[in-house]
Amino acid sequence: MRPTIRFGRIFGIEVGANWSVLLIAALLSFELTRGGGGASVWLVVVPMVLVFLGSLLAHELAHAVIARRNDMEVRGITLWLLGGVAQLGGAMPSAGAEFRIAVAGPATSYGLAGVFVVLALGAGAVGVAPLVVSALGWLAFVNIVLGTFNLIPAAPLDGGRILASALWAIHGDRTRADIAATRVGQAFGILAIATGVLGPAIGIPYVSLWTALMGAFVYRTATAEQRIARLVGNFADLQVRDIMIPDPETVRGWNTIQAVAADLALTPPRHHVLPVVAWEGGIGGVVTLEQLERSDPATRHSVRVQDIAVPLDRVVAARPETPVLAVAGRLGEGPLPVVLVFDDSVLVGMITPVELRGSARGAPASDRRDGAGAPTPVL
Repeated sequence: MRPTIRFGRIFGIEVGANWSVLLIAALLSFELTRGGGGASVWLVVVPMVLVFLGSLLAHELAHAVIARRNDMEVRGITLWLLGGVAQLGGAMPSAGAEFRIAVAGPATSYGLAGVFVVLALGAGAVGVAPLVVSALGWLAFVNIVLGTFNLIPAAPLDGGRILASALWAIHGDRTRADIAATRVGQAFGILAIATGVLGPAIGIPYVSLWTALMGAFVYRTATAEQRIARLVGNFADLQVRDIMIPDPETVRGWNTIQAVAADLALTPPRHHVLPVVAWEGGIGGVVTLEQLERSDPATRHSVRVQDIAVPLDRVVAARPETPVLAVAGRLGEGPLPVVLVFDDSVLVGMITPVELRGSARGAPASDRRDGAGAPTPVL
């Protein structure tokens, strides 16, 4: 989730909001003023909604501050349609740290609820306008709801993090704990979707399509986190050199497509992605067999491979000692799902999704091929 509006830094943490937060602010404002009351209602409701968004920010700031105290990287906080996200970098250092970071958000929400309850009681005692007292009471209520909802033991909610930390502490297997929490998250997401869609039709109170939307978010995020957990389990101790294809085949960029296709027909490559050697030396980019196949038959004798290759500056690169986890999530960053491995500017290896899948299964890098072998270009 990337911010489209940047607010600056709080406690040194970059804070922003996605444009969708404006939508939730507008929807809340109109819903809370639906009973009428004129301009005086708007004068109370608009600040109330802004304070509510501030409560969301406080919830996420609590996560971020405790994360930094536990030596984790905090990349920023983004408010959006369904709440807020504190973006943390790196793995949780321990089960205890994960518990402290997770519980900080709901604890802050409950603390704010208590503050608003005291303010509402105090305002009522001194005769403040009932509309203001009601606004303070509403803020107390929504913070209780926010804290309680986040304590549901389903990842990616805070309760799911707490569940994962408890399981991690009990059996010592972080991956197993994370997968269990994400499975609960998937089940909860499906239940919320079904309840949100069917609930209004069968008369279940307090549910709507908004419930289904929240369920879809929880399910999708839990599924993504489960994939990450499996990656961590498979590659936590591996370096790029452990899974890369060493000394991958290359093609000369100054040769024509037809000449390269003829060479590949005689010696089919192990992979469908081929680094392209530049005339001046070194690697100038990468090309796929599919690109060669799709080239115009009328120009294959004159167009050089380097003219259709993806330039090197658009290809993800790594060093042999780079942790696999640092590059596993970067395969989709460039136009092609490939990582070129360089040692002092010399190409020494290559990683594609095939290597990641093969490493997860335990197959040696030298035994892995694209399915039954890379297809030969038909030109």
